[in-house]
Amino acid sequence: MLHKIKQLKPIKNFLLFVVFQDGAETLYDMSKLFDVIPAFRDFETIPEFFEQAKIDGGGYGVSWNDQLDIDAEELYTNGTRLKPALTLQSGCSCPTCGQMIRQRSEKQRAASLANLAKRKSKGGRPVNPNSKRQKQLRVSLKTGLR
Repeated sequence: MLHKIKQLKPIKNFLLFVVFQDGAETLYDMSKLFDVIPAFRDFETIPEFFEQAKIDGGGYGVSWNDQLDIDAEELYTNGTRLKPALTLQSGCSCPTCGQMIRQRSEKQRAASLANLAKRKSKGGRPVNPNSKRQKQLRVSLKTGLR
């Protein structure tokens, strides 16, 4: 699953506070990458460079410039979890769009399946056999005109 970043705040001592769209909050220590990826050492030599962190388009990562970035999955997986992701339940509203989440009961599911079985067509608008258009079609089929 791809995790999207909703909010980002660089904190001193090379920490990134990240809020994800699912509600999870993590704190990621960028200093542990200084030995692994030497390009991140620029944060030590240019302090204001670290403060320029911004969320990539789409929210799938954090970047400082065209050459230096980090993936949202790395931040989500290996960051220190401050707040877990929200578990969405029936009756709650979605934190992203605000839409009410509802779950159909077994009785509603059974009724939907029964209605689907009764219909001859599996989609589209139901046809009224006594409508003016249907009568015209029957007449044109009988006379061979269409």
